[in-house]
Amino acid sequence: MEEFLLYIQSRITVASIIEIVIISFIVYRLLMWIRGTQAEQVFKGLIVLLFLAPISEWLGFTTLNLIITSVFTWAFIFIVVVFQPEFRSALEQLGNYRIFKEMMKKPSMDFLEDDVDKIIKAVGKLACERTGALIVLEKDTGLNNIVKTGTELDSDISSELLENIFTPNRPLHDGAVIIKLWSRQIRAAGCLLPLSDNRDLSSELGTRHRAGLGMTEKSDALVIIVSEETGQVSYASKGTLFQDIMIEVLKQIIMENYTVNEDGNTDSGWIGKLWGRLDGSK
Repeated sequence: MEEFLLYIQSRITVASIIEIVIISFIVYRLLMWIRGTQAEQVFKGLIVLLFLAPISEWLGFTTLNLIITSVFTWAFIFIVVVFQPEFRSALEQLGNYRIFKEMMKKPSMDFLEDDVDKIIKAVGKLACERTGALIVLEKDTGLNNIVKTGTELDSDISSELLENIFTPNRPLHDGAVIIKLWSRQIRAAGCLLPLSDNRDLSSELGTRHRAGLGMTEKSDALVIIVSEETGQVSYASKGTLFQDIMIEVLKQIIMENYTVNEDGNTDSGWIGKLWGRLDGSK
C-alpha cells in the first residue's frame, strides 16, 4: 500500500494537475453544449456502444464486436458531417469567451441606455399598431453574412427610422433589422434569418418567430419579435423563445444582456432568468 501511495505521489506534478483541470473543463463544456441538442441522443448512443464493445468481446460475440469496432472507426467522420452546425456553434461560443469580450470596446452606460430607449420606443409603437417587426441585437458573434442578405444602412440608431423601416409596404419592412449596440449603429435592414430547426415549436408560431429563434440558435444575438397578428412582443435568446413580454421588462433584459458584469460575463441577468422560469411553458 505504501509503495502504491509513493507511486501516486511521484506521478502527481503541477503539470498533471493543470492537465486534469483543463480536461475536466473541456468535458464539462462539452456536456453543457450537447445538453438539449440533437447531439445529446447521439452521445448517449456512443456511450452504450462503449459499454457493449468490451462486453461483446468478453462474451465471445465476434461478429457483434466487429460491427461495433467498425462503427467506432467511421464514427468521427459521421459525427463531423452530420453535426457540422453544432460544431460551428460550439466554436463560436468558444470564441465568445471572456478574454475576447474584454478586448472589445463597449459603450458607456449612458449611451447604451439612450440607444436601448430608442429601440424600446419603436417596439412599443409597433406593438400598439400591430406592425410586425424583427430586430436582431448583435453581440460577439459576427453577423456579416446576415447583413449581406439585406440592405446595408450603417446609420445611427433612431426610433423613427425603425418605425419607418417596418411600416407595411415599404421596401425593407419584410425582413430583419440588424443593430449593433456596441458600435451604436443600425447595420442593415431587410435581412434574411435562418429558420429554427426545433421540431418542438408550436405550430401557431409563424415564420417571423421561427426566424428570430433560429438566429439565436446560431449566434449569441438577442432577437426582438413583434407579432403582426396580436401585437405581442417576444424575444429570443440562446435558442429559447420568451413570449408576451412587457416593454419595461424587455428594456431591463436588453440592458442586462449588454452590460458587462463584474465577473466579465454578459448573461441575461436575474430578470431574464426569472421571466424564463415564469414563462418556461410557452
